[in-house]
Amino acid sequence: MRKVNPLWLLMLAQIGLILYGFYRLTLTRLNVRWFEVAWVIVGPVILMSFFGIYTYYNIKNAYKEPSEVRTSDRCPVCGAFVYSHPNTITEIYLDGKYMYFDSFKDMLKFIKDMDFYISYRKLNIKDKNIKSIYTKDFQTKQWIDGKKAFYVSINDDIYAFSSLESAKDFAALNNVQEIKTFDKLLT
Repeated sequence: MRKVNPLWLLMLAQIGLILYGFYRLTLTRLNVRWFEVAWVIVGPVILMSFFGIYTYYNIKNAYKEPSEVRTSDRCPVCGAFVYSHPNTITEIYLDGKYMYFDSFKDMLKFIKDMDFYISYRKLNIKDKNIKSIYTKDFQTKQWIDGKKAFYVSINDDIYAFSSLESAKDFAALNNVQEIKTFDKLLT
């Protein structure tokens, strides 16, 4: 279940107070107090401020879902067209942009030497905080969270799996002893 952001609750309370004030001003013949008039005038401004803060917060700190790979997307490390490697595509969301890599190995190179690749490829990236990492499961070809995946390294390539069992099966078929996690690959 998703957590409810507290700003939504504040916005709902604000909308309720505005509607109540509007009701009192227009539909009743009761005496209207000065703060009710002020609330109807100032309330929408406060509501829009809350909405703006909420939108900005969600855009900057969003946990982005994987997007569709276009045929023009290229790996910023090796320059290869990403769509031609459907089993090993990796995606990161960085500074409001999706970046695609033709392999997990290239994505690790990019993370370890980000300053070099940003200047070499002339990428317009200011915030180097990676919001999300997704990679394709080698067997199912489905997007999986790259930080929670299990990895098998074979012949200078790295293959991702969503479950430890499927990674163990693949490693056993290829005589590989070690299955790594994302944190282990970064070291």
